[in-house]
Amino acid sequence: MINIFKRKTNVKDIESFELRVAELINPELPQIKESLENFKMNIYFQKQGIQIIRSYYPKKISEIRRNYDFFELSGIYLTEKKTKKETQVKLYYSDNRLHIIKIDKPITFYRDFDFNSITKKELAIRNIKTENPDLKIVSKILSSLNKQQLDLLEIESTFEIEIGEKFYYLILDMEDGNYIAIDKKGKVYRLIHDHTEIVKEIFKNTNDFLEFYSGNKYNLEIYFK
Repeated sequence: MINIFKRKTNVKDIESFELRVAELINPELPQIKESLENFKMNIYFQKQGIQIIRSYYPKKISEIRRNYDFFELSGIYLTEKKTKKETQVKLYYSDNRLHIIKIDKPITFYRDFDFNSITKKELAIRNIKTENPDLKIVSKILSSLNKQQLDLLEIESTFEIEIGEKFYYLILDMEDGNYIAIDKKGKVYRLIHDHTEIVKEIFKNTNDFLEFYSGNKYNLEIYFK
């Protein structure tokens, strides 16, 4: 039998905490609660907090994040179980999803605080500038392409998506919920959000793809039928 007084904070604890916070701040920030679905969560303990990493399994590919908005939310308070003291817990969100919980003892977070005691006082948001981390990955994958070739793609807004335990990076938005993507080996795929076969390889590499594609997305529609 697991001793609940020794157990570490786990994913279910953080999911519960995230939901409670989202419901509490829903009047001010409804987009937080709206962003809770369609992901698998993992947590990592750091010296002063808990980092949350997510794998996405969207019902529709178009529902996945597109921007890299990162902000600090202050004004959330929890009551310590032993001292009954109210303590502020700073939260960091990435694309409206909880990314970091800043606390001194992350491993015992769920044991130290009463999650039923969450309150809000003078909520404040501080936006933090950040770069698109997936763009760096895509730029490395496409490092053999010249500027003219890169200009045909939409890599500035790329993001990583996990489907069937494999990772893909979007390089063209077909503007109907479907995409053209690459994997880490540079193979090219078409992604259809409402198809029995969501992912299908269409070119062995980006050079072959760019010999076919010259900027007219209409020519790619044959791969989405």
